[in-house]
Amino acid sequence: MKSLNKNIFLRVLVGIGIPAIMVSTALFFAYIKNSPPCIFYQLTGLYCPGCGAGRCFLALMRFEFYQAFRYQPLLFITLPIIAYYLLKVYIKFVFGKDILPFPEIRSKFVAVSIPTIIIAYWILRNIPIFPFTLLAPTVV
Repeated sequence: MKSLNKNIFLRVLVGIGIPAIMVSTALFFAYIKNSPPCIFYQLTGLYCPGCGAGRCFLALMRFEFYQAFRYQPLLFITLPIIAYYLLKVYIKFVFGKDILPFPEIRSKFVAVSIPTIIIAYWILRNIPIFPFTLLAPTVV
């Protein structure tokens, strides 16, 4: 009985806490003007895989979708998939029901493909030749 109460308490805590954190983060991003600078870029002059992510989120908060894409194309493209998956996990954890469909993906595939995509993106966005320059953030 004790573990059941603890489980319900955790579900309620997560059910309320996650949306509260998301709303407060959205409000924070809505009120700040600039994201912090990239230390990796300042030290090396090269773009890291995450360069432009903060500006991408700021642009999304202002519904500037084209500008968000220009800041961080990989994040912009994958964000809906990530958000959908996190919503699926949230609903399954809080309500105990798996109602959203999502394809079954093997963990070996994920463990190899995601780092490979990120490393390839990192390399390609630092090649100073068109069309690879389109992957670099528009403003640093």
